[in-house]
Amino acid sequence: MKKILIVSVGGSPQPVVNAVLNHKPDFVYFFCSKGSKGSAKTIDGPGEVCGDTRTVTCPDCGSNVFVGDPKGKSISVQTSLSESQYEILVVEDPDDLTECYRKLTELNEKIVLKYGDDCKVIANYTGGTKTMSVAMAMAAVMTEKWDLAVNKGPRPDLIKVKDGDTPVIIDKWGIYCRNQMNLVMESIGNFDYAFAEKALMEMLGKPIEKALQTQLIEMKVICQAFDSWDKFDHKRALNLISNYGDRYSRYLVALKRILGKFRDSSGYEMVGDLLNNAGRRAHRGYYDDAVARIYRAVELFAQTRLRKEYGLDTAEMGLDDIPECIRSDYENRVRENGRILLGLKDDYMLLYKLEDQIGRAYKAVETKFVDALTRRNKSIGAHGIIPLDRDDYVFVNDTLGGFIASTAGESNIDIKVPQLPQDAEVWIKGHS
Repeated sequence: MKKILIVSVGGSPQPVVNAVLNHKPDFVYFFCSKGSKGSAKTIDGPGEVCGDTRTVTCPDCGSNVFVGDPKGKSISVQTSLSESQYEILVVEDPDDLTECYRKLTELNEKIVLKYGDDCKVIANYTGGTKTMSVAMAMAAVMTEKWDLAVNKGPRPDLIKVKDGDTPVIIDKWGIYCRNQMNLVMESIGNFDYAFAEKALMEMLGKPIEKALQTQLIEMKVICQAFDSWDKFDHKRALNLISNYGDRYSRYLVALKRILGKFRDSSGYEMVGDLLNNAGRRAHRGYYDDAVARIYRAVELFAQTRLRKEYGLDTAEMGLDDIPECIRSDYENRVRENGRILLGLKDDYMLLYKLEDQIGRAYKAVETKFVDALTRRNKSIGAHGIIPLDRDDYVFVNDTLGGFIASTAGESNIDIKVPQLPQDAEVWIKGHS
């Protein structure tokens, strides 16, 4: 595997020389500034281009005295690099962060085209201007595949590292993980657990500390669980979240209630879960999806009431299942298979005819109820071609979602299910 060194070059050549000699690269890219006072000339310029020509005045005799060694051959000479072993990358303005970063990203593309994955890239940011060093560090973090290095050694002043320095690989993954974690938190805040899981997987593919790795694995699994929950795959969500026991007991219990694993489950938990899901879809701007879920929630609310209170399964119901006192009202609804086909409004009217409390509540708001259903029916997600907007969602949610909430409360029906989390509090508590 080829070893590629990218090294920023400033006023002191020795750290650059040490970096080349210590890393022993197959090819070097010198990242330099241009101009008469730039660092590019120190790479392969003629004469003593790396000599320290600074002088001070002797207090005794008044003559000029060189601060350092005025003699110093070019960096390519000192490192014995042939012309085929290096390339000079020049920036016009070494204090322009945008230009410096652009040059380095272009260089990365060039390296990928030339070497593919069969190379190890080390970015050493010891030399050059502060801006060049910042750009180098940014590029190393963002490209992910570059190792980041800096020379450490004697520093008798605040000017520069002196001779005797050694290139040291820097742990850039802490910075990378902080950046990725911001994406994870933003995604969780947007209920986008699938994207959060993807970002966590990328972090877990890096050489990070074991303690952080353990925490990220847990976060990934929980994001998988919440993503499955968001897609109504409650069984998979429960299997995943069960890996961490009572740490997520609030959600574990809710899932078990939705799946009917508790004797005291109301049977209406799925209605509440659909309303929560609608809220998440609306939060992300998917209003057609949100309204579709509210529609299903209000439909399921009536179907569950008919099944639990009257033993009527609307999917399998025949004429003989209807109480005799109202059976004649449904004779024309019988299909060839002997089953009665009822829509959402029909379910509520059946409850009304059965003198059910929820049926009476529906009848009291029927006009507004139907108006909300009409908006849904005209949407592209149902029978029409009109995309729904936030105002449509708010109206449908206030009308139909509000109907479910108030009627459930009046009927002592528990539909409450915790909304999925939007922040890291659930994980932070888990590790505190």
